[in-house]
Parts: sequence; C-alpha cells; structure tokens
Amino acid sequence: MKLLMLIPVILLSACSRQNVEKEKTKYVIKDGESSLEILTIDGCQYLYGHPGDATVLTHKGNCKYCKRR
Repeated sequence: MKLLMLIPVILLSACSRQNVEKEKTKYVIKDGESSLEILTIDGCQYLYGHPGDATVLTHKGNCKYCKRR
C-alpha cells in the first residue's frame, strides 16, 4: 500500500523544474554559510539565503514596478 502511494509522489516531484532566475552574490551573513542569492520573480528582485537554521527571502525594493508606485 505504501509503495502505491510513493509512486505518484516520485512521478509528480520529478516533473518540477526551476523557473526563477538566480544570481550568486559575494555577500555572506554568517561565517561558514553560503552567500546570498538574488532571485528575479515577475520583474522584482529578492535576496534569498540560508543563514544558520533560517531561510531569508526579502524584497530589494529596486524594481521598476515598485518605483512607479
């Protein structure tokens, strides 16, 4: 029974693909951790990272759409 439930999960997870532009930065929040990345989603840029045991995703506020508002 568990095997039958596992097969659709594997098939569905294999179909996903990345559709967000990523750009590495040189900025590191905490020593020994990975650097922040800049993600572009719908024309807005976000800072994304994993400092320690948390995940950070915050809007940079420099996109053209936000400046017009």
